[in-house]
Amino acid sequence: MSAQEEVLFQQTLMLTELDNQQHKKIKIFLDQDYEALHIAFSYNPQEVPKELAIRVIEETLPQYDWEKNLQAMDFLPLQNLVTMSLAYEGEYLGCRHNKETQQEILISEKESSWGFIPQKVSSGQWEIQLNLHCVQSEVTVELVVKGVLSK
Repeated sequence: MSAQEEVLFQQTLMLTELDNQQHKKIKIFLDQDYEALHIAFSYNPQEVPKELAIRVIEETLPQYDWEKNLQAMDFLPLQNLVTMSLAYEGEYLGCRHNKETQQEILISEKESSWGFIPQKVSSGQWEIQLNLHCVQSEVTVELVVKGVLSK
């Protein structure tokens, strides 16, 4: 039995340091049931350019450097970090909070990717939340959601 995938949502987001420590919610309404959801999520760059990273760290250090005399170089490389959470009809289904810049996430009733609760992929309101833990340079996020139909 082969499966067929249908693109349900595709978006490229451009982030800047103004998005740092924010959450971006992306609502997707499914008008039918699917066997599974396949979510491809990626972002780049992971590493903040060195000159910019040093400036950001130097601006932040006074908040934490009471007696230690720390240097910005002690904290390099500085990394952007974007993760993803998922909900269905307002019910939290899990998250993938790790530093992988390219992720393939599968959601189905029988099994789901690490960090997510297995869930029947029913019609209704789905929500992807991008968790922008650290965005200190321009970052491009690619998101593609496909519905898997059994054939």
